[in-house]
Amino acid sequence: MTRRLAKLTLIAATLVGLAKPTGAPTEPVAVGMEGSLFIVLPGEPLEAAPVGDKSKIIVRIHDTFPHGSDHRYDLRYFGFVPGEYDLAKFLRRADGTAPTNLPPIPVRIRGMLPADHNGMLIEEETAGVSLPGSYTAWLIGVGIVWFIAAWPLFLLGRKRKTPLGQAEGDTGPDLAERLRPLVEQAANGTLDTDGRARLERMIFSHWREQLGLPEEGDVAGLHHQLKAHAEAGPLLRGLEDWLHRPPGTATVDIPALLAPYRRMQPIITTLNR
Repeated sequence: MTRRLAKLTLIAATLVGLAKPTGAPTEPVAVGMEGSLFIVLPGEPLEAAPVGDKSKIIVRIHDTFPHGSDHRYDLRYFGFVPGEYDLAKFLRRADGTAPTNLPPIPVRIRGMLPADHNGMLIEEETAGVSLPGSYTAWLIGVGIVWFIAAWPLFLLGRKRKTPLGQAEGDTGPDLAERLRPLVEQAANGTLDTDGRARLERMIFSHWREQLGLPEEGDVAGLHHQLKAHAEAGPLLRGLEDWLHRPPGTATVDIPALLAPYRRMQPIITTLNR
């Protein structure tokens, strides 16, 4: 019985000795990892003091056990910045006052990286071709080169829009000669509907350029204006006259009608309205 009591006393003394703070820091705990510490502290029960958002360490009391006139605490702590801390400064009484009879409770928080680390989390690969400049700069450069190469192709493939009432390539030094066969057929009464439409488009295109008229507009209004014009009117009025005559009965001076279409310089003339 005496031997058993002696063993229990030795075990209790050993536990108390282990729980008492020694003043030396415990094993360091990595940043962001939870550390734990069992310790016996004197006085009434304590609680963890509140901390702010910028606190470098957070302490909480996981459990408390009576230990004679003292209390044994299971302390848990998280460190956010490497360094040494005294957990006693993060405890308080139930009434909110700081205890004055606590021994130091030192702990140490270590960083995840060695002290001589260069800050690189991923090793740089030295193999392969290294290009100067940033990735974004290279993308911009490739885009510019592609645009320069594609622009001529875009211009070649773009079809020029032909305005209403205007035929492409109708103005030129030989416009009168190109008008002649259509005018002769119209005077003879053999010009079909498509030929008449082409002839009118060529005439409209020529006079738009010569008189500085807008390319877009009302074709019927343009036709009415050109009929009243001193030089454009004869041929247009002749077309209407030939349309209502029996084929082959019109007497036409074709060279005189085509004379205005041999002039290539723009004419500044006011249309009669």
